Amino acid sequence: MDAKNQTMVSVEGHTLLISNIDKVFWPQHGYTKADILQYYTSVWPYLAPHLHNRLLSLVRYPHGINGHYFYQKNFPDAPFWVERVPLRAENRVTVYCMANNLATLLWSVNLGCIEVHPWLSRFPHLENPTYIIIDLDPMEPATFSDAVEVALAIKILLDQINLRSFPKISGATGLHIYIPIAPIYTFKQTSQLVESLGDIIIRTMPDKATNQRAIKDRGGRVYIDHLQNLKGKTIAAVYSLRPFPEAPVSMPVRWEELRHVSPGSFTIKNALDRIKKEGDLFAPLLNLDQSLDDALRLLGVTDGRRH
Repeated sequence: MDAKNQTMVSVEGHTLLISNIDKVFWPQHGYTKADILQYYTSVWPYLAPHLHNRLLSLVRYPHGINGHYFYQKNFPDAPFWVERVPLRAENRVTVYCMANNLATLLWSVNLGCIEVHPWLSRFPHLENPTYIIIDLDPMEPATFSDAVEVALAIKILLDQINLRSFPKISGATGLHIYIPIAPIYTFKQTSQLVESLGDIIIRTMPDKATNQRAIKDRGGRVYIDHLQNLKGKTIAAVYSLRPFPEAPVSMPVRWEELRHVSPGSFTIKNALDRIKKEGDLFAPLLNLDQSLDDALRLLGVTDGRRH
């Protein structure tokens, strides 16, 4: 590689070699790798607690948002300051990385990563998620507004079973609802809980919501994806950039704001101002260990099975 295309930077005492720092990732606006690095450096104080001890799946866009991309989970070779966890599945070992320092996150950006995809559980307790995610994905002709109406219906249901919840814009077309929980439940239980909640919403508003996995069967409704709550599944983290036009950010919002925002409300240009003004709206996810016992009982879920 041409040395002229490399830049040496010091990040919290770690030396990081950045290549092609002026590479354009968003051709329409000219946002470069340098812009991504600057964005994540700026939001790191807010993002870091949400990534701590979480395994990552890296999504690499070597040619920007309009080019080919691929997922990478295995990193047997990485700088010594990249914390890694080897996991064995059958006869294969996958070495995952964790962004427990800013240098690691910027290292991933240098590899072409735009967004951050953490696990729902923390190391070393990988079998027990710390939160539930309800992923609402509107399928055309359904719109973001339809996803908002479904989300508000889910909020009413969650309030009735005494579970606090926190919404964020996905940064794409839909919404994510997070429910922080005590890390003592299984992925089977949380996945089944979301499916049960979804069933109630679908019966209540069948023209708006669906849980049909096949896209052709979703009929222009909002897909409630309970399968996001399985071990190893990941979703764009809070404050993550997304690989779409305008460089949107997956941003937490207050419930009362939902009807007044849109998928493009927050971007690489204004996200930091928003975070500084509002603080970390997802801070409760870091220490709110809610019990699911009553919810599981009310919905008839035991060890991942409904009765």
